[in-house]
Amino acid sequence: MNPLDWDLGNLPGGIPWGGVDEAGRGAWAGPVVAACAVLDREAAARWGHVLREARDSKLVPPEKRAAMASELKMVLPCWAVAEVDNMAIDRENILEASLMAMRQAVSQCETKPRILLVDGNRAPRTGLAERLVVDGDALSCAIACASILAKTHRDALMAGMDEALPGYGFARHKGYGTAGHRKALAELGPSRAHRISYAPVAALQRPEEGLRAPLAEAMEACGSVAELQAWVEAALRPAYGRLKLEWIEALRSRYAERLAFLAGPGE
Repeated sequence: MNPLDWDLGNLPGGIPWGGVDEAGRGAWAGPVVAACAVLDREAAARWGHVLREARDSKLVPPEKRAAMASELKMVLPCWAVAEVDNMAIDRENILEASLMAMRQAVSQCETKPRILLVDGNRAPRTGLAERLVVDGDALSCAIACASILAKTHRDALMAGMDEALPGYGFARHKGYGTAGHRKALAELGPSRAHRISYAPVAALQRPEEGLRAPLAEAMEACGSVAELQAWVEAALRPAYGRLKLEWIEALRSRYAERLAFLAGPGE
């Protein structure tokens, strides 16, 4: 059965429905990305020839996938993409980060679906009526559309990351755990984009003890919330791959204390 026919046959008429899916959950580096694609019967009737081409993004060749994503952005009544970066993944764990990205993507859609089809067996708790669909990117058109949007968005991000962080081969493997990626990690050590809570990455870290005190001192010197937030991007993020996770957790704890103080009454 074509995924569009599955949607039309399994959902009530007269209401918009959506699909949500993520990309990058198993990667060693980069963000996890989620997309939400909203459909209605008018769009299905008018653009069925486009929507019937939607499939699980992993089954679509990269060139066709990129072209399909461009078409979907023009014909879908509404869509949105959200990212959760590697630092948040390490803080929350990848499951929670994936669900967070899904919630953000749904919240960004101006047209809210009345029913949200979710790929997998865990609900993101968006506040909408949700239906979990295992292997949903193979069954549902809305989920397949979301899968394509999430995958192409993340692939483009990783290609840009390849230019910013040369030597790791991000444009080729998109941050996943290939032999080439492991070799680059062994030679270069983890970058600011890597997920250091992942065991294969942590095993190849080269922690620099000398970074801890300067980072902590720079944070303590921040005199406002804006300065504290700027410290994350200017100081913590560039050093991220060279820090042990336990050091980062200590910095996060102190960051939360400083943030509460600086954002407090009268500040």
